[in-house]
Amino acid sequence: MVRGPLRAIQSSTQFNDFLAPYIQADAWTRGLDPYSPQTLLRLWPPQAAHLQFVPREVADGSIIAKRGIPTAYPITSLVLVAPLSWLPWNLAYGLWFAINLALFGLMLSVLVELAGFSYRDIQGGLLIAFILALAPFHTGFVTGNVALAAVELGVIAVWTARQRHDMATAVLLAVSAGLKPQIGLCFLLYYLVCRRWRIFAGATALLALFTAVGLLRLEISHTPWFGNYLNDNHVLLESGILANFTPVNPTRFGLLNLQVILYSIVGSVGVANHLAELIGVVFLGAWLLIVLRRRIRQDDLLHLSAIAVMSLLPIYHRFYDAVLLVLPLCWVVASCRKARLPAILALLLMVPFLIPGGTILQTMQTDGRIPSTLSECWWWDTIVMPHEIWALFFLSLLLLYEMAVQRNFEKDYRIGS
Repeated sequence: MVRGPLRAIQSSTQFNDFLAPYIQADAWTRGLDPYSPQTLLRLWPPQAAHLQFVPREVADGSIIAKRGIPTAYPITSLVLVAPLSWLPWNLAYGLWFAINLALFGLMLSVLVELAGFSYRDIQGGLLIAFILALAPFHTGFVTGNVALAAVELGVIAVWTARQRHDMATAVLLAVSAGLKPQIGLCFLLYYLVCRRWRIFAGATALLALFTAVGLLRLEISHTPWFGNYLNDNHVLLESGILANFTPVNPTRFGLLNLQVILYSIVGSVGVANHLAELIGVVFLGAWLLIVLRRRIRQDDLLHLSAIAVMSLLPIYHRFYDAVLLVLPLCWVVASCRKARLPAILALLLMVPFLIPGGTILQTMQTDGRIPSTLSECWWWDTIVMPHEIWALFFLSLLLLYEMAVQRNFEKDYRIGS
């Protein structure tokens, strides 16, 4: 409560990750270009913190590169946030916080049930305790990032899929993928491979509807927006600071993608990107091969955990996106009796996410509290600082290995009917 919700309440008047999508959704409802920095400045809510850098960096054209705003979220995200943009900023943020808190509580109850336990069981209590202690959730609450809601909706959708409520599952997954595609699409891919056609088709149709509504509103107002949207994405991924995995970015060890490690080894941005993409393709290929060879037609918690963790590695992800670790945590608790050693190893690999270690170490290093004899060693930036990325990499390998050797137990780790 102190590390997450209470900090979020205390910082509610400051700048956070929800402010930009809120303003951009407001611009969309008005028929203005939601990806224009000038529109962002024009619609900045009077109740929000008035930051001196905003008008200055909008004027010199550096606000996207330095701050990542306007955000490069797809039009579907703005359509889904639009109802909140009709409210004053303070009320909208309060409601957004309440929605996230309610979804978090519902997700907790869903995960305990998916693991096959109850609140009165020791295992169920341990699962809840570990989830409550995960630092990515605390960061997600404080920043107000849409990733938190996207994961919560995706996990709840896993439970509705188990109950064979296909249309409800499709709606939840469509909203999850619409808010943040990097999160929601791994769930959609999973149900596609599992041949849950109604879920996949329904979610895809809803995403198409969200997109059509978003495009139609801007077309009616004859708003030229696509150029700014492409520019926002280009700046974020190519020249922006937030997604930069080189020393230019003072917060690069808050990233989770493999490029952070690979750049420290090869020293080339292009090579690091290509290697990360290659590793991602190899992981995805191995996952598909195992799943298709086993001809899994029902939902499997281990397989879903694997694709969720692997999705964090090849593309831009920040620390709060690691809330996806609730899925392998659920698998650990559900399988600890039949796969004790793999479950213990997986749990140990998730322990680093009880604190934002990379960010803390980087802050200490910036403040001069890390001796130069350590920080200048080759292994400091390659192993120590990005230790959470290494943990995700080895967790992916462990889950893939466990998928490959998984036996046909009398009671498998299934979460489908």
